[in-house]
Amino acid sequence: MKLYSKKALVLGGLYDVFDAPFSLLGLEFVSSILFLIFIGCCIMLCFNKTPKFLSAFTAKFPNLSYYLAAFGWVPFFTWAAFLLIIGSYSYIQYSEVWLNRLLYGLVYLNFGGIILSLIIAFAKKRFSKKININ
Repeated sequence: MKLYSKKALVLGGLYDVFDAPFSLLGLEFVSSILFLIFIGCCIMLCFNKTPKFLSAFTAKFPNLSYYLAAFGWVPFFTWAAFLLIIGSYSYIQYSEVWLNRLLYGLVYLNFGGIILSLIIAFAKKRFSKKININ
């Protein structure tokens, strides 16, 4: 099985960028369709198939792909944490207030992770250019 980690991270970044406006505007139907496309593309990557749009995108825009891959981990982490919180609800019996705080904390962690990842990627790219010049 080939390793498609960069393509998976770019896919996660694309999903996060395309999904954010629809989620913030309350268009859950479009957001759900994008999520199903994201899951389908992830399944394709599991079976050593790369979606053609993803290969073309990474070849055409390598710098943008670098920054998308920088925060591409966020949707995977967000969905895994969401499933863990909801899955553990029957065992732990969170109060409704505590569950809301956990889920809103997950949203803040999502946005903070994106900003922090972009800052680190920008600094790494800038720092590596200075090293390569010398």
